[in-house]
Formats: sequence, structure tokens, C-alpha cells
Amino acid sequence: MLKIAVTDIKKGQPGLTPLAASQLYEAFEVCMHNCEHPEIVSLLMLGDRNNDNRSDNNRCDDIILLWRDEYTEQMGRTYADMQYAVEHGAICLSIMLTTTLTPYKVVERSRKGTGIDYWLGDEETFLFQKKARLEVSGILEGDETAVKHRHAVKVEQTRRSDYIQLPAYISIVEFSTPKAWFAQRIDKWK
Repeated sequence: MLKIAVTDIKKGQPGLTPLAASQLYEAFEVCMHNCEHPEIVSLLMLGDRNNDNRSDNNRCDDIILLWRDEYTEQMGRTYADMQYAVEHGAICLSIMLTTTLTPYKVVERSRKGTGIDYWLGDEETFLFQKKARLEVSGILEGDETAVKHRHAVKVEQTRRSDYIQLPAYISIVEFSTPKAWFAQRIDKWK
């Protein structure tokens, strides 16, 4: 079973400063604390993260999340807008899923209107050449149907940047369970 130390995001990525990464982690921590999750929790994985057409109701192996609950009232006031906290907490976990389940890291934040949140690449590539795309969404509380619906919406949204002809990863994080749908969308380019 895979384990992800979510606190590792605070080190940053090629396209994410440690300070920005720490803020994403704080939002993640607020969401996990508000949902009363322990510091070691199983993340139910939905979807076909390996693109291998699983027949087991689209479930993948669960992942163990390791995080630290250092919640303070000041954090609660900072992230009083739970929609903001969920959005940024989902980005935090999605980046950690990306770095664990793919060969990529975040190399750049995408501009608005592209249909994606981040460009992915690797540290060894000259100038962090973009190799894939990442779109993220977060849900505080929802069932599998809500997660699947959001995934379908995000699949269509990523098509706005299909002119780039790079694989797209979609990550939907639901905090109350917690669960995530992490899947790669690869189209056959002509």
C-alpha cells in the first residue's frame, strides 16, 4: 500500500515555491481537521489511475495519507471561507498524488482560460519543458456520484488546452471520506 507524507509538499516543486506550497498544505490541514480525520488515514482511490481498465467498480488501491494536525484557531480564521480552503486543500493533495503516481512535478501554474490548473514536467528536462497537464477540483462532502460527475465536467474542461497535445491528469478530492478520483486522460492525436 502506498503512503504519502502530505507534509512533504512544503518543500515546494520546480514551479511551486515552498511558501506557496505551505499555504496549500495549511488549507489541506484545515479541511482534514474539520472532517475530524486522524493523522494517518486511508484515502479511498476511485477511478482508473493506471489506465488499465479495471473491472472492480473503478476502484484503485487505497493510499495511506500521513499528515500533521497542528490546527489553530488562527488557521480557522484564515481559512474561514471553506470553499477557498477546499479548493486549495484539493490542490495540495492532488500535487502529492501527481508526484507519487506519475513521473511529473508541477513546473508552472497555468493561466486562466486554459482549462487546466498546472503544467507538469520533470526537473531533469532543460527549462522544465511542459510534458503533461493537471486539472484539480475539491469537494468538502459528497458521494461517489458527485465525484464522478465532477470528474466528467473536468475531463471536458481540459479539452480547452488540447491544442497542446499533452496528456491531461484530472484529480477530484473529496474530504469527508476522504476519497480521490485521479485519472489520466490521453487522447490519440492524429
